[in-house]
Amino acid sequence: MADSTNNETLGVFSLRAAAWGIVLPMLVITFLVAFHADLAGENRTTIAWLIGTIFLTLEVFAVLAGLGAWASAAGKIGTLLALILLAGGLAAGVAVFDWPVALEQLTGAEAVPAPKLVKHITLEPVPPPAPPPVLPPEPPSGPAPLAPEPPTPVPERPVRRGSPGELFPNVPPQK
Repeated sequence: MADSTNNETLGVFSLRAAAWGIVLPMLVITFLVAFHADLAGENRTTIAWLIGTIFLTLEVFAVLAGLGAWASAAGKIGTLLALILLAGGLAAGVAVFDWPVALEQLTGAEAVPAPKLVKHITLEPVPPPAPPPVLPPEPPSGPAPLAPEPPTPVPERPVRRGSPGELFPNVPPQK
């Protein structure tokens, strides 16, 4: 009985660590924005690494605790949530913070450039295709078609002029 209680407790810790791993960096960013922290130059790189470290630490703890409590439902959910958040956070860190370049600036080591996901395509003007040659029309073979008869004119009704106060002057009055 004690083993299932420990698994459940560790699973709940995994779930909470996964949730706090995303909430705590957001709170740090909100705190910095609220107090108008100077995010220029070297401070920006240091703060980005601080936020990334908080995020990575809590998510790795959540994965490890969830794997330790895999027998419980909370452990499985905490592990899967932490893995999803970890994958998304790493992708966002590479895209937004440009972490390989930030690592080079912070450590002084040469980072491997990230592959470009979108290639810039330059379009050269393509000349329009040549129009097909114009051939003279062939004379129709067989009897000539009959000219269509002109349509029968429809007599138009005369427009009824109503009195100046009438709402619908073109409608005949009802008796």
